[in-house]
Amino acid sequence: MDPNEGLPIHWQIDGFDIEIKYPGKLYWPDEKITKLELVTYYRDIAATMMPYLEKRPVTLRYFPRGIHKISFYKRDYSAPIPGLIDTYPYEEISQNKTINVPVVASRAGIVYLASKGCIEFHTWASLITDIFHPTWAVFDLDIPTREDFPMILEAALKLHDFLAEKGIESFAKTSGGSGMHVYVPIKTQYTFSEVKDWVKKVGEQLQTQYPELFTLPKKRNRTHDSDQVVIDYMQNVITRNTASVYTVRAKPGAPVSTPVSWEEVKEKSFKPQDFNLKTVPERVKQKGDLFKDVLNLKQDLPPL
Repeated sequence: MDPNEGLPIHWQIDGFDIEIKYPGKLYWPDEKITKLELVTYYRDIAATMMPYLEKRPVTLRYFPRGIHKISFYKRDYSAPIPGLIDTYPYEEISQNKTINVPVVASRAGIVYLASKGCIEFHTWASLITDIFHPTWAVFDLDIPTREDFPMILEAALKLHDFLAEKGIESFAKTSGGSGMHVYVPIKTQYTFSEVKDWVKKVGEQLQTQYPELFTLPKKRNRTHDSDQVVIDYMQNVITRNTASVYTVRAKPGAPVSTPVSWEEVKEKSFKPQDFNLKTVPERVKQKGDLFKDVLNLKQDLPPL
């Protein structure tokens, strides 16, 4: 063991003993951010984050040696831990096999996973209680670089106004990368295919109205090299994952996927890197959970 990484630490969380090995290990070496700081963030945000993970399949992304070294995704979790990590058997028709997707069972489960090197949590759009019907529609807005972020904000506002004209409430968060996610909470009566097609139609109408601002992903390559904002409607597929609200991202500065108000978007008063592992807990204390209505609002998708 590297003596600079420290002796194990034990936390008692909701009756579980969580061991944090190598707490001094540098996960973000350039910023000198340690594993302990990551786990502390998840401990502090767990109560706010847990409602977005509860009964929802999650894909976990691990970086056991820090963000610049080997990483892996885990979406087939063979050994559930009662009270911490549950699993849900999902039949992968395309691969003709059943996978046991992880489901975080508690706040302690969030901290436990972080203690094992999980930095990123990516959630499905449906619950295990009704796996084939999503609880929200996702507009994934992206652009090649952070320097273009003002265009993302402009696009998010245009999308918000378009939806508001249809009587639809929407909620925005940073992705933790160069883009933003706009969520539309919906009634669980629509299939993933119906939701995907609806999001695509919205994108097509926005592309027609603002051709200089919006584009849709090409069928064979969902990336793009233009200076337009892409609306990736394919996020609305059952097994696709979206970075969970409040997840840390394994990117420079330890950014966090963070809810923002539409007033903040309108004022263009922030950059993605403003919301990070060190700043978000205090922001939530001051502003509360700006995303909470996503959990309770159930909307119809209007015809387009």
